[in-house]
Amino acid sequence: MENEDGKLEYQAPELVVHGTIESLTQGQSSGWSLDATFPTGTPFGDLTFS
Repeated sequence: MENEDGKLEYQAPELVVHGTIESLTQGQSSGWSLDATFPTGTPFGDLTFS
């Protein structure tokens, strides 16, 4: 919105709730290896998640 001087007025940011922390951070897992087990650059198909 512009005021009478043609300048944009400040609009306070809004908080948008996308869900609970629990629902947003639920992950899937398959495998028993830790991330540190795999060297940098390992192809995604070779990774397992625990």
